[in-house]
Amino acid sequence: MSPNAASLFTYPFVSLCLVALFGFGNIAVFYGLYPYLISMGISPFWAGWILALEPLAAFMLRPFISPGLGPGNALPVMRASLVMIALALLGYAWATSLPALICLRVFHGAAFVSLVSATTALLVHFIPPSRSGQGFGLFSLTTMLPFAVMPPLMEYLLRVVPDAGHAYAWVSLMTLPALALLAPLGPHARQAQAEQSKSGRASTGLADIGSALRNTGVAFVLGAGLLTFLGSTLLFFFMKDFGASLGLANAGLFFTVSTGATIAVRLFGSARFDRLDKRRTLMFTFLVLAGCYASYSLVASPLPFLLAAALFGACMGVAMPLLQSTLFHLADPSKRGLTANLMLSTMDAGYVLGPYLGGMMLGMGLTHAALFRLSALLALGAWLLIRQTGQPSPATLNPSHGRTP
Repeated sequence: MSPNAASLFTYPFVSLCLVALFGFGNIAVFYGLYPYLISMGISPFWAGWILALEPLAAFMLRPFISPGLGPGNALPVMRASLVMIALALLGYAWATSLPALICLRVFHGAAFVSLVSATTALLVHFIPPSRSGQGFGLFSLTTMLPFAVMPPLMEYLLRVVPDAGHAYAWVSLMTLPALALLAPLGPHARQAQAEQSKSGRASTGLADIGSALRNTGVAFVLGAGLLTFLGSTLLFFFMKDFGASLGLANAGLFFTVSTGATIAVRLFGSARFDRLDKRRTLMFTFLVLAGCYASYSLVASPLPFLLAAALFGACMGVAMPLLQSTLFHLADPSKRGLTANLMLSTMDAGYVLGPYLGGMMLGMGLTHAALFRLSALLALGAWLLIRQTGQPSPATLNPSHGRTP
């Protein structure tokens, strides 16, 4: 589709954002999975691997799923995925052995990657190129909101259910409103499919991935995304233990404060994202983010812990939508759905490597400070990659086509 500047807030865009909200809600509850696994007698090594299996399944499957997804088949895939997610969440109440948890995490990963890939493949048809920064900012906001809301709710739920496994099972109810939102989307998806068929430019296979990556700007931005996700997962999966070691009664406050800062930035700043020099803004943001990670290696009390959480959240609130918007403009228009899913593949890779590296480092006797110093180095690596893109400022972009003529 070729939406005009006034057509961002359409039913398809808003409903797909809400589906993503419910979809990511089932992931945000797993901030406490690592200590839950340890409490079951699972070793730190295997606990790290179990954490990684769900995103590992997503990482392995997304390159095969994404090229074949489009507006013509996205809705059936989303419906099936939501049902699979509900079954996976219910399974945590009964999966207590290592083999059962391994199978469950792989199944859960396959369901989640199918949902998010299909949602993204359909969403890009309803984002106007001239408002890509705002569109991706708002979409990423809906994927982040659960990380502010769900951890405190989970802490409350854990007081009234036997264990975390049963709490995860109750979260399966979130798939019901998501399924209801999909019902009116059929005509919009068919219209998008008809317009894509007229253009004859849809991505159709794995060869399109290689073609997209031959664009060096796209490759550099995806590399920066990978380093960003990897650094952030070292905080996400291991922050609960670190917060408890500082005497913080509810370590879920880290997620509330950091995600609250992210939400504030995206709510009040997303309309300005398309007027910024994206390259310079990203470079500055990654330098600040590196300092934020480094500060966590020095934090020794709850107040600085929460202040650093706010700074971390603000940086992520700027970095992720600008990375996605930069990628949107640098990519060939016919591959925007594919490259958006490749960015999600960097998220998968970060969520695979982060828990593995973190669990391995802690298992070797290293402290949380070592994890945070590694995150700081990764943010500096992202700064270096963005520095190499040479991405032009928005003033040089053609809003109708997303790149210079």
